[in-house]
Parts: sequence; C-alpha cells; structure tokens
Amino acid sequence: MRYYYCPKDDVVRPRRRFTDNRCDICRQECVPIDVQRSIHGHIMYALDMVAALMIVLYLAHNQFNADFASFVGDVDETLYIAVMFGLILVSFIFSGLDLGHTQREALRVARERKGRIE
Repeated sequence: MRYYYCPKDDVVRPRRRFTDNRCDICRQECVPIDVQRSIHGHIMYALDMVAALMIVLYLAHNQFNADFASFVGDVDETLYIAVMFGLILVSFIFSGLDLGHTQREALRVARERKGRIE
C-alpha cells in the first residue's frame, strides 16, 4: 500500500492516483512511503474473489442457463444471495482493518526515517 507522509504535519495519507506529491493541508512536498499489506488485506481480496465467483455463477445459471452452474439452482436462492452479500460486507470490515494497520505502519516507518526525510 502506498502512502504520502507530510513531514510538516506529521501525518500519512493514502496515495491517490493522478495527484501531485503535495500535502492536502499545507501543500508542502510529501514523501512516498510503501508498506506491505497486512493479512487483513489478503483476506479481503480472497473474500472479494469468492463473492465475484458467486455472482458469476448466479448470473450464469439464472440468465444464461449454463450447465456448469446448474448446482446453483439446487441451493436456496435467498440463502445464496445473503451469503454473497455477507461476504462483501465482511470484506469491507477487513478492508478497514487493513487500512488502519497499514496506515499505522506507514506512520511508524516515516517517523523512523524522519531525520533523513527533512
């Protein structure tokens, strides 16, 4: 995950695409900080992939009558949709946990390097 660290404000923010390397508050030049995703981020991606696969199978069975997805018809439709949206909801929770963990890690790394950054 990529963050920007503003030495003047001592804050980190997620790096956005198509923006300059300046702080949103003081407009001073920021320092990019890269940190590894936590296990929560990997779980989030796994849950998203399972939910996406469930959506594809549901649409393949109900819209296109695909033979490979015929087992979806044997499952209670309400339960199937509830599990699908439940996975997405749990994925949002893991996304928040990952964002909090990586942001704390980025701030720790930036403060360790603070003397070298300024």
